[in-house]
Amino acid sequence: MSRDEVNVSRSSRRTETGPVSGNCFARIRKRSGHRRSAVAYVLLAGFLSAVCLAGDITVPPTPKKAQAAEIPFSLLQGYMIVVEARVAGLDRLNLLIDTGTNPSMIDKSISDKLNLKGIQHGLSLFNKDLSSETVMLRDLELGPLHRVNLPVMLADFSKIGKGLGVRVDGVVGLDVLGATSFTIDYQRNRLLFHASQQRHSAPFAAGPQFISVNLKTGGKDLRMLLDTGTPHLILFRDSLRNLDYNWSAAAGTGQNISGTVAYETIILPRAKLGGEDVGPQRVSVVASQKSREPMYDGLIGVAFLHPKQLSFDFDRQILGWSN
Repeated sequence: MSRDEVNVSRSSRRTETGPVSGNCFARIRKRSGHRRSAVAYVLLAGFLSAVCLAGDITVPPTPKKAQAAEIPFSLLQGYMIVVEARVAGLDRLNLLIDTGTNPSMIDKSISDKLNLKGIQHGLSLFNKDLSSETVMLRDLELGPLHRVNLPVMLADFSKIGKGLGVRVDGVVGLDVLGATSFTIDYQRNRLLFHASQQRHSAPFAAGPQFISVNLKTGGKDLRMLLDTGTPHLILFRDSLRNLDYNWSAAAGTGQNISGTVAYETIILPRAKLGGEDVGPQRVSVVASQKSREPMYDGLIGVAFLHPKQLSFDFDRQILGWSN
């Protein structure tokens, strides 16, 4: 970040007061009676990009197979990871890797090709209600990871693929990735299926649905959803209360699966992830979802660390990075 980006005048500094509340979670109301919490953010074109749909990262152990311990990936827009995977007998499908997604998702065209029958849901997002559908994949193979009878959600990734310049067949989320520790090697464009020792580290909490980390800024702890599909930091507006920040002139809109989302921009003068100083930071601010279950203050895109390598150690619950 340049000096001009963070040298905002004193008159623009804000400190809001009040309780922290609100997040992007709501309820999926299944017609079958089963319920899951849900959130969805897909803001592309280099602004905000993440899909977060609740599920469970407690998965059955991966069968031991003689498969590669690493696979190649393509890096798009500096942070979006695309890998090739085998899904229900279909080879070389393009899947995004996203720790901010749970459950995993596939494109409707793939479901049609496999002639899958889905279960309809009412999906309540932060700014509107949408219909959604879940189908059961016979299997999914990604390097050494092999899941069978995997429930996934359907989505239309045609606009996302157009924005990225590549066909997107789905998203691999934490319901699959959470089965093993892994390392993202951004220098070699390789996904390694093991943890690795890195220069910097911070603890994370692997809950039943997502990974969260604490970001400390100005004496306040923010609980952030850890998301490889987001380029930087995102805060919900209610989280600005009691927070020291500077307004930036940057503002705009982005697209997610629910439509257009407006955002503003602030600068955090100071920020720490674990014991590591990562400030100052540019942050996108989006509207808070009204919810009775405040869980997160925002999303933390690990790409803002500019890592050469990024390690997710689920055994020790440690995020490690080198830059």
